[in-house]
Amino acid sequence: MDAETRVRLYEEHPDESPELSEAPPWLIHPPSRLSSTASWRRFRDGTLLPLIAARPDDEFLPQFLAQTEAVLAWRAALSPEQRFWKAD
Repeated sequence: MDAETRVRLYEEHPDESPELSEAPPWLIHPPSRLSSTASWRRFRDGTLLPLIAARPDDEFLPQFLAQTEAVLAWRAALSPEQRFWKAD
């Protein structure tokens, strides 16, 4: 893949965090655009889902989950040759 395509795909990659109307009362660090897809799955399964179960009234966590699902769906739609992030 040429550098121009790599840059375009990097820019098209969904943001790591959702657009929020206010800052949550806690800190959370989603994986980066360059992190492996396995890291994104671990973040969803090992961080977000347990937090949502423990804090079902938190309004911010479902937004982070939706953004994580958007990242995973976007990545799944690309061919292996288009992947610019760290391998699993």
